Amino acid sequence: GGRINSRDVWIYNSQLNIWIRVASLNKGRWRHKMAVLLGKVYVVGGYDGQNRLSSVECYDSFSNRWTEVAPLKEAVSSPAVTSCVGKLFVIGGGPDDNTCSDKVQSYDPDTNSWLLRATIPIAKRCITAVSLNNLIYVAGGLTKAIYCYDPVEDYWMHVQNTFSRQENCGMSVCNGKIYILGGRRENGEATDTILCYDPATGIITGVAAMPRPVSYHGCVTI
Repeated sequence: GGRINSRDVWIYNSQLNIWIRVASLNKGRWRHKMAVLLGKVYVVGGYDGQNRLSSVECYDSFSNRWTEVAPLKEAVSSPAVTSCVGKLFVIGGGPDDNTCSDKVQSYDPDTNSWLLRATIPIAKRCITAVSLNNLIYVAGGLTKAIYCYDPVEDYWMHVQNTFSRQENCGMSVCNGKIYILGGRRENGEATDTILCYDPATGIITGVAAMPRPVSYHGCVTI
């Protein structure tokens, strides 16, 4: 996917250092999010140029096919999406141009159904999430706050603050620590900063900057 309403999907082979085009999405979209759950890739929500999407598609690499699964309870673009404890979690997002959602939508692949969970403390869009040790961490949305969600207890807590407000940042887990990379600041400019948050100690530190500022990007650990 991607602007404007693309259906294209590409896979990166890190061993060969090449990109490979695979089956296209059923529905073109941008401002969507992706996550891996139980070996399958999910594309969630987004915007088609006219409407926010409740559409969710699941990719099976063995059959090279995208399948529509149960739609979101609330259509959103730019939510945070991650998998944890065998379920997919869609957090916040924008149901329209002017409002943000505080809803947490949880997908169970066994029943192909969605449930609403405890709301995030602040309604936000343009946020990012990762999971670590059966907990979900959320940052971004032009707030300094890092929130942690326990999906078993269905409980949110504020755990730390970043050094500045940013949105559309990247997040990834590496060696038990959470890295927050780039994003867009309040003045609309992209940043090259990288922050490292250690949940074990609660300490957040700045690390080496990226070669150039980026926002609206994705991050993954290989």
